[in-house]
Amino acid sequence: MCGKRHRPSRSKTLPPHVLSRGGYEYLEQKLMAEKTKKRLEEAAQSGSTEGVIDPPSPIRRHVKWKMARTKKTGQMTSEAAKEITEKIVSHF
Repeated sequence: MCGKRHRPSRSKTLPPHVLSRGGYEYLEQKLMAEKTKKRLEEAAQSGSTEGVIDPPSPIRRHVKWKMARTKKTGQMTSEAAKEITEKIVSHF
């Protein structure tokens, strides 16, 4: 927990994330599980076993950052986060 001394600076954080106690580690595990599941489904449809053997590539930092600031409804947590996300998307 933050003390009274840190509350003012913490409240000024512009793009807050909406992750629960699991944090980025849980988000990464969840995204990797989705990638693996998608690969398994694609391999089952095509009849190939090559996709099953290779592990999926790691989740990129900008994807995790964007997912951490997206609400369940699909909206960003703040206007600042939305602007930063647009810059990131235009860069990649």
